[in-house]
Amino acid sequence: MVLPIDFELGVICYSLLPFGLDYIKRNLEMKKPFSPPIKLEGMSLDKFMEHISDGDIHAQQARLIPTYKTGDELALASIFLSGVKLVKEFREKVCSEIKFKKAGKQYFFTEVVFSHKEFGDCRFDGLMLSVVGGKIKDFAFFEFKGKNGKLESDQVERYVKFIRKNYRGNKLVTVSTEYVADPTQRPYKIGALPKGFEVYHLSWSYIKTMAHLLLFDNDENIEDEDQVEILREVLNYFESDSIGLKGYSQMKSGWRSVVESIKTGVKPNPDDVEEAVQSWLEEQTDMAHILSQELGAMVKTCSAKKDQRLKARLKSESQELLKNDKLTFNLQVKGVASEVVVWANFRKETVGMSFSVLPPTDRGNSARVTYIEKELQRCEKNNHDTMAKIDGDLFVDVHVKYASSDERFPKSETYRIRDEISNSPDINEFKIVYIKSLGAKFKSSKGFVDIIEQMMVDFYQGVVQNARPWTPPAPRIQKAE
Repeated sequence: MVLPIDFELGVICYSLLPFGLDYIKRNLEMKKPFSPPIKLEGMSLDKFMEHISDGDIHAQQARLIPTYKTGDELALASIFLSGVKLVKEFREKVCSEIKFKKAGKQYFFTEVVFSHKEFGDCRFDGLMLSVVGGKIKDFAFFEFKGKNGKLESDQVERYVKFIRKNYRGNKLVTVSTEYVADPTQRPYKIGALPKGFEVYHLSWSYIKTMAHLLLFDNDENIEDEDQVEILREVLNYFESDSIGLKGYSQMKSGWRSVVESIKTGVKPNPDDVEEAVQSWLEEQTDMAHILSQELGAMVKTCSAKKDQRLKARLKSESQELLKNDKLTFNLQVKGVASEVVVWANFRKETVGMSFSVLPPTDRGNSARVTYIEKELQRCEKNNHDTMAKIDGDLFVDVHVKYASSDERFPKSETYRIRDEISNSPDINEFKIVYIKSLGAKFKSSKGFVDIIEQMMVDFYQGVVQNARPWTPPAPRIQKAE
């Protein structure tokens, strides 16, 4: 028995009611065959490729040498995803950062467009599939922005809604020049995410830093020599001047406004305060990346509340700025006993950084002062030129037991410590401090960035990598009587 066409259409419409009347209406207007949203997870890879052949999905295989225009977002997407595909250690790094399943085999596509028109303006720059036993077990959509591109909140929210509703997905990764402290944070504001959905963000600076560390001579080396060359070529492309994916170069306009407001005693505008704090957060991340690439080891930034999301950090840092006219962060370097503390004082227009050196606990104050003097001499011996460059701005802060604050001495006058503190309670800690007065350059958008980044390299090279906190000797085996 042949059913009437109207009856068949009615049955199909009824079966699609869960997807909404608007969805059915739009399909009717387009006079296209009805098809329910595609559930990617659990779909066989063969079926996925069949959808591409049938035109339900438009997607291109990611290519290391794409035909897109140089620097175009799709070219960046293709080269990045190809690098992830071809270099095992790079792939493992990226998968780890975005909590992507590493089992099975990964497949990578660019210029991904689905035929469903409920959200017809959603085109994804990239798609990554994890296939186990011939079936898709995990997938992530990617949105890329080039040197002048900026991620917009409404675009990201639209993508999240599209992925969740049409493909039951739970992961979106955005990539741009915008900085965040770690991939779980975002440089844009979006509303509450659906339960179980994650949005990750990778800055181009962070991607380049991961690549640099894999190419560095350390315990994370790439095993295959051919893959080393592939990643080197990918990195050369991303660091090309013509591509424009440079590091952080200037503070936002709110930075200058806040500096001027604090100097004149006027309460800063809240929007300017938020921009100043955003600039500070981005600059500290850039400094961590620069130092990471110099050292060949990942350097992390941290604040007093390490688990804060971006919104919470902006609020707490803004409160700190308004209360104390100061912003602070710490840098953690693997293998270094003390964190490097960095701060900017808006009222005094100074930038400072310090490194803690713990003295011997089995000796008196005089011997402890001798210890810090010898450590400073070690710094001068190992990096004479750098120390000579920063010597006039170096100080030693001394903390004694029960004291509420430190006492500061110029580096050239450490002999005074022995005279003035010898009879005080035990010295618990020394801090080698580097402070520079910037004056008018403090509010300079580009000048501030150039100065603080050079200060960090000089301070690390001169002090941090040379001064050694005291460690107690290993316990010795006692001779039996």
